[in-house]
Amino acid sequence: MQLSEVTLSGFPASASSEPLPVQSLAQLLAVRELQRHQPVISLRQALEQMGYVDAATLDRIQAENPDYLRSQSAELVRRMLLTSDDLEHALARMAGIPEVDTVRFAILPEAFQALRVRDARLNGVVPLGMAEDRFFVASCTPTDEEVRRHLCELTGRSVTLVWASRASIQARLDLQESVGAAGGRSLPPLAMPAHPVGAGASAKAHGADIETLVSQALIEMSEGQEHEEAASASETSGMVRMVKQMIDDALALDASDIHIETNPGEQITLIRFRRDGDLEPYLRLPARLRAPLVSRIKIMSRLDIAERRRPQDGKINFAEFGGPKLELRVAVMPTHDGLEDVVLRLLATTKPIPLVKLGLQPRDEDTFKRLSGHSFGLILAAGPTGSGKTTTLHSMLAEVNTGERKIWTAEDPIEITQPGLRQVQVNPKIGVTFAAAMRGFLRADPDIIMIGEIRDQETAKIAIEASLTGHLVLSTLHTNSASESVVRLLDLGMDPMNFADSLVGIVAQRLVRALCPHCATPHRLGPGQFDRLLAEYIDRSSLTPAEGQRRLLAAAGIESPERILVHTATGCEKCSGKGYKGRMGIYEIFENNPAIRELIQRHARPSELFEAAIASGMRSLRHDALEKLVQGKIDVRQARVAYI
Repeated sequence: MQLSEVTLSGFPASASSEPLPVQSLAQLLAVRELQRHQPVISLRQALEQMGYVDAATLDRIQAENPDYLRSQSAELVRRMLLTSDDLEHALARMAGIPEVDTVRFAILPEAFQALRVRDARLNGVVPLGMAEDRFFVASCTPTDEEVRRHLCELTGRSVTLVWASRASIQARLDLQESVGAAGGRSLPPLAMPAHPVGAGASAKAHGADIETLVSQALIEMSEGQEHEEAASASETSGMVRMVKQMIDDALALDASDIHIETNPGEQITLIRFRRDGDLEPYLRLPARLRAPLVSRIKIMSRLDIAERRRPQDGKINFAEFGGPKLELRVAVMPTHDGLEDVVLRLLATTKPIPLVKLGLQPRDEDTFKRLSGHSFGLILAAGPTGSGKTTTLHSMLAEVNTGERKIWTAEDPIEITQPGLRQVQVNPKIGVTFAAAMRGFLRADPDIIMIGEIRDQETAKIAIEASLTGHLVLSTLHTNSASESVVRLLDLGMDPMNFADSLVGIVAQRLVRALCPHCATPHRLGPGQFDRLLAEYIDRSSLTPAEGQRRLLAAAGIESPERILVHTATGCEKCSGKGYKGRMGIYEIFENNPAIRELIQRHARPSELFEAAIASGMRSLRHDALEKLVQGKIDVRQARVAYI
């Protein structure tokens, strides 16, 4: 690097101007060369340049005792005119020692191999790397010859000290230890944006990254900022920008949830994203950022920042904080040792998904439309938490949401909105329960009613009564299969005769990870593998091997078992090397008919109801998953997740 490049890069051409801390070894070498040609300055000149002591005070000190600005400079600290760090900074400036920004310095990978983080922390330094046969190390006391000699012995190298602030050294060591440093590796270079990120813009678009913002937050905490101050500071503060960037990153990565997991003492705080159903590590934070992080999220969701003993629920309208249109549902849970974990669910889309995009087989899509076409009756979506039940019901509502129908919904919370729907947020604290909302809807002349969940006998009874009096009622149940849903409602005390007459159908479902279409690798089945696949397909049903083979071949669109292909996850840039992209629904659609109605009326066992539905043409979760396997949409592992 030429000296002219240093000047053009923003570094001063003379010692009289304020130098900018350098951020790479190349800049460091250039600045050292530049400073060698500058005149030597006195301690007084250094103090004046840096604004630590004004000229009038320096005149008074010099008149009182000139040695204070020479051999007795520590007296300035004792008299509280300077801090010890300020004095060291001024002495470094006086000696022409370059200043570095350790937080954003492009540290060479081998630097922390030569001087481990633990040893660097014990000595209050940051290794920067080798250049021109010298090992450069940042210290807040670079004029201390004893420190330099000790580092020479420790590293076995010729050490040259440069100046960095104590706070930035501490922040870089914390960052190196906690935000992705492992096995002696150094963090990548960090670069702050030239200006604050504006509303609606991503920090990454302006050159910021999450490590930079973590570093800024660490420095602010090192400077004595309280965690409440850090959480409620201006938009340019490190913690405020860090939380915003975290949410921006989650949205960009199509994450559905952000999990913040705190740990006691000096243990790290782990942040993980849920993507396509699986949790993936995102960030590890030092313990010092634990409290301000939780406090910041509480402030954004308007929760009680002082309450740490009870669970709290809230919402964040991300657009209010300069982000895109996004709502986050926030759950704060107290854990041990007075700590709190936080889970944020991203509700990026508030529009229903069309039926054609739910991953339905063509036959199931027709069945969905037939079920939603009923003018009265009860339709249920069954499955575990997070299996997409509410999404399915809203997709069905979108099919019948026309100007001729009045549709009321009671939900907790309202995650999807549609023009034309009249939606009520359930709030048990003020008496607005699902049952109370249902009773109110029946007085409001509805055509279709959707209830978020049937949780108790009262809600189930009102839902069945409404479905028998000319209303189409949709709701969800937390059950494993369609046949179990029937028995669950009967066990709640429902009259079998009324329930059998009201039931239109039940959709049981699961969500699995879909294969990445760009890198899924096809394989032909080996000897005997199709027979094992067929046996798994017809297991626990009355299907014959011939009927099972016919269904599998029809699903694959081929005529011979030898031509069946199954796909495996490989990994590419499109799917971040995971082999999976997005999620897909696996469905079991239980449609009521006279034979099933009779079984319900006599309180038949789930196995009897299941066999009757299979005989009527229903595909179970197992059947749908294995058919999607031979269609190349999912792999064997994900297929079995749906029914085992």
